[in-house]
Amino acid sequence: MVCATTLAAAPPTTVIEPPGDNLPPAGASLFDHVLAGEPTVPFPITALLQHIARQLDARQANGGLSIVLIPLGRSLQRHAAGDVEAFRYPRVVAAVTGEPPAQAGAGHLYLKDRLYIAYHEKSTALEVISYNERAGRFEFQLVRDYRAGGRPQVGYADRALCLACHHNAAPIFSRQSWDETSASPPVAARLAAAGQDFYGLPWRHGVDVPDAIDNATARANLFLVAQRLWQQACGEGEAGIACRAASLRLALRYRLAGERPIMLDGERGFIDHLLANWRQRWPAGIAIADPTLPNRQPFADVTHAGDDPHRLADVPAAFDPLALRAPLEHWRGRDHADARRYLHLLSQFFSQADIRLLDHQLAGRAVAGRTLDLTCTTRPSADGSRLDLDCAATDGSRLLARLDRAGARYRGGSIDRLVLAGQDVGAVALAPPGTDGKTQHFHLQRGTLALRSASGEAIRKLVLVPPDAAATTATARLELAADLAPLDAAVDELARATLAGRSDALDALPLRRDAVLPPLLAGLGIKPPHRPAPPAMPVLAVPPAARSTPWPAELQAFVRQCGQCHAADTAFPPAFLRGGDATVRASLAACAPRIAYRLAMNALPPAARPKVPMPPPAAAHAAGFAESADLRAMQATLAALSGHPLPATLPDRPYASLAPCAPARPH
Repeated sequence: MVCATTLAAAPPTTVIEPPGDNLPPAGASLFDHVLAGEPTVPFPITALLQHIARQLDARQANGGLSIVLIPLGRSLQRHAAGDVEAFRYPRVVAAVTGEPPAQAGAGHLYLKDRLYIAYHEKSTALEVISYNERAGRFEFQLVRDYRAGGRPQVGYADRALCLACHHNAAPIFSRQSWDETSASPPVAARLAAAGQDFYGLPWRHGVDVPDAIDNATARANLFLVAQRLWQQACGEGEAGIACRAASLRLALRYRLAGERPIMLDGERGFIDHLLANWRQRWPAGIAIADPTLPNRQPFADVTHAGDDPHRLADVPAAFDPLALRAPLEHWRGRDHADARRYLHLLSQFFSQADIRLLDHQLAGRAVAGRTLDLTCTTRPSADGSRLDLDCAATDGSRLLARLDRAGARYRGGSIDRLVLAGQDVGAVALAPPGTDGKTQHFHLQRGTLALRSASGEAIRKLVLVPPDAAATTATARLELAADLAPLDAAVDELARATLAGRSDALDALPLRRDAVLPPLLAGLGIKPPHRPAPPAMPVLAVPPAARSTPWPAELQAFVRQCGQCHAADTAFPPAFLRGGDATVRASLAACAPRIAYRLAMNALPPAARPKVPMPPPAAAHAAGFAESADLRAMQATLAALSGHPLPATLPDRPYASLAPCAPARPH
């Protein structure tokens, strides 16, 4: 998916992704995969969230599922309960922010940063954003009739409507300090005063929960950037396949090394190819979208709890997700640091369980290795329960370790710091030692990934000749294993299969975890289990209104400019273009003050607008609307239908004081 503005010579002022088709061009959403095998969408919301939580490691923060309540938010559903009832029926927002269980086997779903659900009881609907691996994009879905006794209907939403706020075609969230959420003391106090249990959800929490959601959306928004580089910066043909193979190999090495820097010195051909294509394709750099909205304090300047609820729910232009957002940065692809950042993004397409599984398979293989001898200075603790080692090798390597002991016996310990070839490799626990007489063998604990050098060698064992009681020196040896060769061979075989047409895993398609992992695991002796197919492709949840006759001339401008969002049978946004001609005219008359107010915003510079104009600034047809004949025609029609003139410039009344837009219902 190529950002429409990134190819311009001058840096763009915003980042807007084209909507694309409502239905996935390939594959299905992760939400569809979560529902595979389920007869319907679990209800109530707690049952659905528990179903999702079973895919996650419960020992993580928040159980891997972060949940906030937002009574006065900025979504389309914010008025579903009526502004007066906002604190009795807040919007629930849940995001998967954690990893699958450590013991998850091959073929598990990976939901972290990839699944977001919002629920508003009064709208009887779920709004879902979830990743589609096959298409390399986020899907936007609606679940309608989500209520007790209902028959939930899952479908793909109108992407053009969703992307009016989600310009980056991905989830968005507020910046700190998240004053709209249940983490805010004023909001929490009003929620508590409502006397509701809010479905039994864990809504009393600190800012760590919205912070987790904010971080998840930030990571999620870089998926599209990573996919763009994977598909386009590597290029086409044999060179492109080789580039993607190197990208995959190095990204996995980086994760297997615990996300510590890896050596790129031997990858000059890959780096040069990647960066040259990058700079040629995006000379102004890739614009990185901003997924965050300004923090909004709904109680700013409020002095008592009985303040006008309609004013509290109103969203000024500066805080509206419809407003355009400038890019966070322009990523230019200039050097090794940019290549490392690209590899980091690619590595996040694999779960911790995936990496542990690869690491476990590699650790069980007998492979070539080498040893590194070190001379150590020892320092026992005063009570004799610990021996500290400060070791050095002739090549400049350094080892700081701590050994725990009881009497003459060692009980384990830790490598607290290890520097190999000038790079800090990290720390790891040591298992209780074995012995072969004079030496003791400390194996590195397998609870974490193998400790690795920058070149990828696994440090498997610390061999120590224990010093005499009076000695202040000792000798130690590290045993290193070049155990990544089988993984490199599996990646090479995948490249050959792609080049021969037996696979498309490394073609110029989205990076798909379910396409690259199975052949790699098979090369290491693991056959992934079969994943259940998702349900049959749902239809659009909110189909547009069918019409057999032409629109009258005075209504055609409204259809051109507003029909994408306001012709479907929805309460939010209001469906003032739904029904026959008479119904539409009645709806426009009822909604005229608010529509005219939004149209008038087009005459003001962005900084002077109290509300975001309509059509939404992110819409493809919004750029020239302010000078169009359609704007003048729409204003004239609204004045005629309402029976009195309507302002064409800044209105003299606050938007929140205008009567809500309540379209007439079709007969």
